[in-house]
Amino acid sequence: MMLEVRIMEGGRVHLLGRFDASQAAGARQALAAVEESVTFDLTGLEYISSAGLGVLIEIYKRLHGKGHTMRLVNLKPNVRAVFGFAGLEKVLSIE
Repeated sequence: MMLEVRIMEGGRVHLLGRFDASQAAGARQALAAVEESVTFDLTGLEYISSAGLGVLIEIYKRLHGKGHTMRLVNLKPNVRAVFGFAGLEKVLSIE
């Protein structure tokens, strides 16, 4: 399954499917529109690779540099584990 990016009202973004290297460029382009504080709802995210993590870190740095926040919510255990292995639970707001 490809990655689907749904940018919703109220600063919420849903990521669904698999977020890997083949999806990184398209996701980066779609998420360039996110300029304010954002909550990523990862309920439908089945898998994330280091390339997907890289895109989210880029967004975090861009928003953080402008005084905005980024939260990640509703992570499946396997997806949360990837963030943990990468040490990102100390950096990103994961609920």
